[in-house]
Amino acid sequence: MAWWSGMLAMCAMAACGGSSGGGNNAQQIVSGASGGGAAALFHTGSLPSPQGTITVTVPTTGMGINGGSTSFEISATSEIVTVYVAVQGQSGYWEIPIPTGTTAADVLLTFAQQLAAAQGGAASVQLGIIFEVADSAGDVSAPQTTPTSIMIVGTGDVEVALTWDVDNDLDLHVVDPTGNEVYYGNDYLTTDDTIQLLDLDSNAGCSIDGVDAEHVVWPTGKAPRGTYTVRVDNWSNCQSAAANYVVTVEVAGHALQTFTGSFAASDAGDNGSEGAGTTITTFTF
Repeated sequence: MAWWSGMLAMCAMAACGGSSGGGNNAQQIVSGASGGGAAALFHTGSLPSPQGTITVTVPTTGMGINGGSTSFEISATSEIVTVYVAVQGQSGYWEIPIPTGTTAADVLLTFAQQLAAAQGGAASVQLGIIFEVADSAGDVSAPQTTPTSIMIVGTGDVEVALTWDVDNDLDLHVVDPTGNEVYYGNDYLTTDDTIQLLDLDSNAGCSIDGVDAEHVVWPTGKAPRGTYTVRVDNWSNCQSAAANYVVTVEVAGHALQTFTGSFAASDAGDNGSEGAGTTITTFTF
């Protein structure tokens, strides 16, 4: 049985941060941000200037998908009160408040759905995600960059994305209002077997590809109206390690909710098929 840590984050795009200015390129790439459950604010202009002695350590690489969310774990040499996030070569940045009492933070970034159109058919896009941190004394670290690969997946009226942080085989299951369950064993539209709804299936059967993401999308005009159910299944613990995951739901191009959870290292996986998995959320289109 999967171990579910509960919903740690749930943010509509409006709640993921207002803007102190509009029309900024970075916000068209990273469409939402949060940390420790706190919402972020988007600013125009450049990142704050470094000062003081605080330093930040960031992941060496990152991965994600358009319309999905990825967690980045960062740490600092003193207590973090704010994380700043920018995109290399783009204007504007996110300011994320962090709960007090920690020198480490998990920053959750949602990558914009419209990255697909911007890439003109490219399979992926390479980004530099820039992090700075500030402490309670007002010191600001020098910027550090995480090279991040964004795999381009399909877009449509209803999208559900699953990402996770180790090379295990997690599976995304989405049940549509007609009762049809989309997962690795049933990945096409029931009325049109040329339309693949599960358009990304990673680490299938522990054949590791390093993408660590799955994605289900109903193209524009093809999504049934009504209530959808989202489940995540721990198919196999390929690395004998705990897996932290993020589920992002987008309806009509807007992030509806983002959820995080994990499967314990002791959970070997169930090789689950139809009906398997832990229910994450239901939503209505």
